[in-house]
Parts: sequence; C-alpha cells; structure tokens
Amino acid sequence: MKSCEIFIEGIGGARIVEKLVQGGVPVLAARAQKRGVLVRVDTKDREKIFAILRGSCYNGKKVRPRGAARAIQALVRHAGLLAGVLFFSAAVLFGQSRVLRIEVVGSGAYYAAEVERLLAREGTGFFSPPPADRARITAQILAFPRVSFCSLSHEGGVLTVCVEVEDEAQAPAGGSLFAPVSGTVAALTVLSGTARVEVGASVREGDILVENVTSLAGESFPATVIASAAVRYAVDDVFEGSRGQALAAAYLAHGGLEEVTIQKTGDGWRVTGQALAYAALNLG
Repeated sequence: MKSCEIFIEGIGGARIVEKLVQGGVPVLAARAQKRGVLVRVDTKDREKIFAILRGSCYNGKKVRPRGAARAIQALVRHAGLLAGVLFFSAAVLFGQSRVLRIEVVGSGAYYAAEVERLLAREGTGFFSPPPADRARITAQILAFPRVSFCSLSHEGGVLTVCVEVEDEAQAPAGGSLFAPVSGTVAALTVLSGTARVEVGASVREGDILVENVTSLAGESFPATVIASAAVRYAVDDVFEGSRGQALAAAYLAHGGLEEVTIQKTGDGWRVTGQALAYAALNLG
C-alpha cells in the first residue's frame, strides 16, 4: 500500500483526526506538531482529505510521499542526475573492457615498437577490445630473438605486455636484410620489417630483401628487422682431382646442390646445378 504524509494546519490535532475518520478516511498515523498535525494516509485518499478540509478552519499545506512513493518522486526529481550517474558508470565499465593504453614492460621492453605493430596487425589498438587469441600473439613474440618469456594482461583499460629476454645486454642487430647472392628468392620469413621482394623474384647480390621500416596508418616508421631468406642461385664451377673429390669439393663450397651435373674438362671436373644461400637478421 502506498502512503503519503499531509500536514494540516489548525488547532486541535485530535479533532482533525476525528474529522478525517468521520469523513471515511482511515488515518494510518498522526503526529501533533506546533501549528497542526502531520497525518499519514493511503495515497488514494489524498484528494478526499482536501475535499473534507475545504470550507473548514483547517488547511492542508504540505504533502510528502512515504515509502515507495517518496522514492519514486525522488527519482523523478533527480532523473537527470541519475541518468548522468548511470551513463558515467556504463562508460567506465565499457572503457575498462577496451584497450586505452598499451604498455610493454620487462627486460625486452626495447621490443615495444615491434610488439605494438604486431598487435595492430592482429586488430588490437586504441579503444579496441583486448586480443581474443592471446596465445597466438604470445607465440609470435616468443619468436623474437632472445625472448624467453611473454605474457599479456588487460586490466583497467591497460593492455600490459611483459617481454623478458635471455641476454639483457645484447640489443638486436639493426639495418636491413640483403640478398647474399644473385638469384631467385626461394623462401622468405618476415616477423618484423617490410619485405621488398616476394618468393620467386629475381634479385642481385646486395639488393634489399627486408627493409628496416614499417608502415602504420599510411606512415613509415623505423623498425627492427626480424627475418630470414633463402636465395637459389646457379652453380658452374670447375674442381680438380677425381670425380668424387670434385663433387665433395662442390658440396663443401656451396653447402648443398640440386640438379647436379658433372663433366670432365681439360682442367678438372665441371660441376653445374643449383644451390641455396641463406641470410637472416635477428632470426635464427
């Protein structure tokens, strides 16, 4: 039952209560005050009370809701404030579920730029949700040179990436990755940096395979190259000695041969075929 309080001005609190009861209004509570009486009645009887008092020496001056009614009225009065509080609370909760800042900590904090670019490639940046596949990102960071530990945590809008390295004193090598020989790119692995060639491309010795820059939002930034490549090149050499000695010398000189042919020449044995030359920077 909803109730309200009505302050009735007049002399004689008992007579006021009696008048209301005689008029068919149940009085739930009454408290005498200096200039009248404060009665508590059912809210639905409020208009009846004013009708009873009309034309008498008593005057209803103040209506104050009780219980749930008072709470509802207070909510209505402060609806704007309440809406603001609710909006602020929702914004805080929503903000905490988003990435507002990325911090790279630990002995491998010098990988901060590479970590942020890796996260950007995975769709994680300012105001994005935290990464869903943390294991995938962790595995990629662990592939960085000398990284022995990596963990990701998200709290209060801050995505913290802890990177620990085995040798804190040894910084990664700088510069770009160059073609070790002239030939055709057979394999290319790039974890950081910008590839300037594709597998199957023809290159000359000294050409840039992976440059120490990266692009983000249309801008270029310096980057630590973490990459490796294999370049297939033609072999055409003459070796002295027996046929077997010539083949052994060719394998030792080139570290392995494909599509090998060997022919006797006046000066020795001519060995032709293909071999692979490898190059890597900060990637074993």
